[in-house]
Formats: sequence, C-alpha cells, structure tokens
Amino acid sequence: MKNNLEIWSAVDKTDPDHTKHVNQRGGFTAIDAHYQVHQATEQFGPIGIGWGYVADAPIFQGGAIIVPVTLWHTSRDNTFGPVYGCADFDSKRLDTDAPKKATTDGLTKALSLLGFNADVFMGKFDDNKYIEKRKAEEKQKKTPVVPTEILEAITGTLDLEGLHTVWTANKDWQSHPDFAAAKDARKTELMKKAA
Repeated sequence: MKNNLEIWSAVDKTDPDHTKHVNQRGGFTAIDAHYQVHQATEQFGPIGIGWGYVADAPIFQGGAIIVPVTLWHTSRDNTFGPVYGCADFDSKRLDTDAPKKATTDGLTKALSLLGFNADVFMGKFDDNKYIEKRKAEEKQKKTPVVPTEILEAITGTLDLEGLHTVWTANKDWQSHPDFAAAKDARKTELMKKAA
C-alpha cells in the first residue's frame, strides 16, 4: 500500500534554530529559505537534479511584485504550480531585492504544499511548549552517539584500574551522558565485586 504522506512526514517538522519571529502583519514565524533548500536537497537530491523550480516572468501590480513559481521534484515532469510569491516593490524606497523576495516567497509556499515545515504553517509555532519540545528533539538528534566499541570497552573492564584507563583514553566522550553513565555503572559493579 502506498504511503501518500511519505514526503510530508519526512519534512513536516521544523528546527526552531532556522526560524525567527517577525513582528509584522500581526506577527508570524519566518523560515530560513536556505534551510528549506537544504531540506529539499536532503529529501530529493541536489537542486537541478532531484528537484527544482521555474520562476516565470514577474507581474507588477500596484506597489507589489508577484512571481509565479512552478516546483518539480524527483522528475522534471513531476511539477505543480504556479504558486504565487509576492513582495512589496515600491514602498517608500525602491527595493531592488523585491524580485528575489517574491521568488523565495513562492518557493516557500510551493514547498509547504509538499509538507515542508508544515508545523509552522499549521500554527504549531504559536505554542511555546511545542517550540521547546522541538528544540529538545533537535538537540537530541544533534547529540553524537558514543561508539559501541567504546561502551563495550567500559563494560568489559575487569578492574577499577582498567576502568580508569579506558575512561582517561576517551577524553572526548567524558562529557557525554551515556559514556559517564556506563562508567558509573561499571564502577559500581566492580566495587561490589571487590567488597
């Protein structure tokens, strides 16, 4: 059976380190555009090979620039759009970055339709508890795993001197909670045997 949410489920959660709160238009969470490009590249492959987009000719309306963006992924025949990105072009001063901003806006909206950063678009980033939970999850993902052979060396020590030798030989892992816990557990076991 086909999982229609396979892509969505792989990309729907946002790392809070790649967002910022914007105090305009009632306030909203903005997502770093390069983070989204990184996520799409991780999911589909390099831009231009596994995914990409076409930005059509801009439309100027009032003081705004509107850019139609058509997204493709996995195959250039697999497209959807256009999705329209918009930016202010002519406020108090001419914004020479307005075409880029409108294109980025369109790309963000198109990627969101595949599920990218869905938690932001679904309003979950309005809840501080959700953001704290996501921060903790991201921190956990970024915490390196102690190599199995180092943990086995700790648990396989025969005496306190051997334990000390393994501990001091692995200074880079001493602050890791798993390594410290394994050392403490083995120390307790060895002390009970010696008693």
